[in-house]
Amino acid sequence: MARPDRRDPTQIRALHCVLGQLNRVDGSAQFSAGDTSVLCGVYGPVDVKLYEEKLDRAHIEVKFRPDIGVPTTKDKWVEDAVRTTFEREILGQLHPRTLVQINVQLCQGDGSVDAAAINATTLALIDAGIPLRAMVAAATCIVRPDHSIIVDPTQEEADSALSTHTFAFSNLQSNSPAYVDSRGEFSLDEYNACYDMCMAAVDRTLAFMRTAVEGKILKETQTAL
Repeated sequence: MARPDRRDPTQIRALHCVLGQLNRVDGSAQFSAGDTSVLCGVYGPVDVKLYEEKLDRAHIEVKFRPDIGVPTTKDKWVEDAVRTTFEREILGQLHPRTLVQINVQLCQGDGSVDAAAINATTLALIDAGIPLRAMVAAATCIVRPDHSIIVDPTQEEADSALSTHTFAFSNLQSNSPAYVDSRGEFSLDEYNACYDMCMAAVDRTLAFMRTAVEGKILKETQTAL
């Protein structure tokens, strides 16, 4: 079954990102994959409300806003994906009794939004100087009605999927996912195929993100000189 945009099954869409474009936050990043674009702003570490204070680590707060209207159940899934991933990856024990606030805004949604949100958050946290265990990236695969598998689906492709799978991996533990979400009907072989395809896509995404961060550091260094 051919894809509407004529991509190969294992081909991700063109990636683009901008770091540090927001002024009133500690760090920000906009990450785009094709027509899906997510903007993330990070505040912290900052003072935390007394009832949210944790004595041994920072409190991680995540808010996700859709491009139009009020958040739906699917938007809460994206919010939970970001929270679950980064409660593990942020070294919160280095900043106890503080708050790290992550605000994620969907600018345009055309499939694989949860993966894009995780990727934007990683870049924004790096831009804010929040200590992380590792750099994390995510990718989404779907199983189509003919049981073929494709990576980085558009919304049109995702709407007809039998199952949807999002995996996040770090650059330090590529064989142990930092986040997994699988929904729908699928076999073990299909799950394993999605796992492998997402891992390969994450490798390409991490390389892109690393280049973007290195480019920003180089630009800031040249400006300082």
